[in-house]
Amino acid sequence: MLAAGLVLLSLSSTSPAIIQVADSPPRFDIAASCRDVGKSGIDIGRPARACQGDEERARAALTARWNQFQPGARTACVESASFGGPPSYVEVLTCLEMKEP
Repeated sequence: MLAAGLVLLSLSSTSPAIIQVADSPPRFDIAASCRDVGKSGIDIGRPARACQGDEERARAALTARWNQFQPGARTACVESASFGGPPSYVEVLTCLEMKEP
């Protein structure tokens, strides 16, 4: 537990870990976000086209609503969408909607 706290403290005190969010939605590579969609061992899942359509709709919604979300929520959601692989507009939008009052 103490080790985890020290790791978090060291991460929070370094400036490269901080991602500044501009006054406009982030720019993500939709192709990278959807690259591995539909590739599974048993050949089930959504086609990449469906993923790309979802990402484009989420990007449009973010663009239209970006200034309605709190700046702190925008920063947190963009950061969390970047963990574990290519970032996703769908993840950012879902996160922001969940943080709405």
